[in-house]
Amino acid sequence: MWGDYDGDGDLDVLVAGTGKRDVPFTTIYKNTGGALSDSGIVLMGLSRATAAWGDFDGDGDLDLAMTGLDINGVCTTRVYRNDRGVFTPVSGNFLGVFGGSITWADYDGDGDLDLLSTGITSTVAGVGVPVTRLYRNDGGVFTSVPHPFANCYVGAVAWGDYNNDGRPDVVITGAADGGALVAAIWRNDGWGNFTDIGANLPGMDLGFVAWGDYDNDGDLDLLFGGNSNDGWITRIYRNNDGAFTDANAGLQGLLWSSGAWGDYDNDGHLDLMVIGYDAVAQVHRSILYHNNGGTFVDSGVTFHNLFLGTVSWVDYDNDGHLDLSLSGNENGLEVLTIYRNTTGIPNTAPSAPTNLVVNVIGTSVDFSWSAASDAQTPAAGLNYNLRVGTTPGGSQIVAPQSSSAGYRRLPALGNAGPRLGARLLSLKPGTNYFWSVQAVDSAFAGSPFAAEGDFTALADRPMTLSIVREGPGSVRATWRGTPGSSYQVLTSTNLSAWSLFATPTAGTNGLFDIVDSTTAAPARYYQAARP
Repeated sequence: MWGDYDGDGDLDVLVAGTGKRDVPFTTIYKNTGGALSDSGIVLMGLSRATAAWGDFDGDGDLDLAMTGLDINGVCTTRVYRNDRGVFTPVSGNFLGVFGGSITWADYDGDGDLDLLSTGITSTVAGVGVPVTRLYRNDGGVFTSVPHPFANCYVGAVAWGDYNNDGRPDVVITGAADGGALVAAIWRNDGWGNFTDIGANLPGMDLGFVAWGDYDNDGDLDLLFGGNSNDGWITRIYRNNDGAFTDANAGLQGLLWSSGAWGDYDNDGHLDLMVIGYDAVAQVHRSILYHNNGGTFVDSGVTFHNLFLGTVSWVDYDNDGHLDLSLSGNENGLEVLTIYRNTTGIPNTAPSAPTNLVVNVIGTSVDFSWSAASDAQTPAAGLNYNLRVGTTPGGSQIVAPQSSSAGYRRLPALGNAGPRLGARLLSLKPGTNYFWSVQAVDSAFAGSPFAAEGDFTALADRPMTLSIVREGPGSVRATWRGTPGSSYQVLTSTNLSAWSLFATPTAGTNGLFDIVDSTTAAPARYYQAARP
């Protein structure tokens, strides 16, 4: 797993697994000008591990989340805070798991990264129990929150805003209770609510998922592969305005597989690499597919043939070409190798976005900007990365996981995806904020940040969430307000005909009842407003 943990402008790599004498290890290799060496950083050794980099505290350093089995075979979930290369475990009620996935995203729109994990926890009668946990991050404090997702393991998880509404959606696959295979895309409807969109994906485990706009139409498509209810598959599901259809790309079906998008030849189209086990031919395969205008062709390039591993596209030597990092098993031997890419012309970074506009709506803010340009990637194929802080150049609210000059510390899509805008919630009234945005191309190169703007958050007007008539003359309303504000209840009928049964408390979210002294339904139940 690659990320610039020390902020020196080179992507470093974390490796975890079982070493000599079956002892689990976790090592960060520091990259210095393309030369990798052991950083000497001591972390808990984990086997059957998953890991994810993410700046959860907005201080500019990539923090780390991991799951796996420790030296005693105990299920473990650990979050490390990175302070300039010093990693400190974060306290929290994390449920230990292994054999799953872990990933960061700001699902609730408050600017900081939350954490989603899947895997197996402690066994019952010798059988592992699959679990899925969503941890909300509130100022560095992580709390497990309710969610509708299936409990699953040996699957894959990936966040991506497939419908360009500014909220990260998520695809989750794996084996659930009883061994049933599951796969679903969950639309993020805000306030922590998720809806299964019924994408009709086949249940899948022992595989991978990855978001990427392979056809440069401005929305995210899905690379999907593994052991499924349709057999051993590798598919591309094309996103057509939120409806997903099999692109019939003709990719080799594999299991115990991994795959990733990346524009290796800098032609502006996302290519893809897959590794895994061909159960029909009973051989391991590693295949690089070239994207020729939406048609995928085996490039014919040869690699170690691997399965049970990982695939990463990363420009580790900063020469403008995406290199390829492969790990896995080849004929009983564990392999980790980097293939240096010298194909085609070097990639150049995009231009910075222009025409930055901010619209303040109380404690919520809408950002927008005009598309950037790029010499290799079409404008519709670019994605964007937002930064918001409480100081000039700061990232205390939304961390871009990029340097101030625009260098991407993660080889990944930007946090705003392909959308020319973003939304941020739950800001503090009266606070001044600073913001900017950069473009990211199909080779994960970041543009300079646009000229910084600033704005001040305001107090919210209360917002009606639901109104329910509970019987003759009785109405119950659910409302949301701004902490520290006071409210009164107004109606479109005679106020003397109404009385408050339970007065809303200033600065809280909750319920209040409005009782009508007449039997006739009013033309309008009520309107909540600041006095």
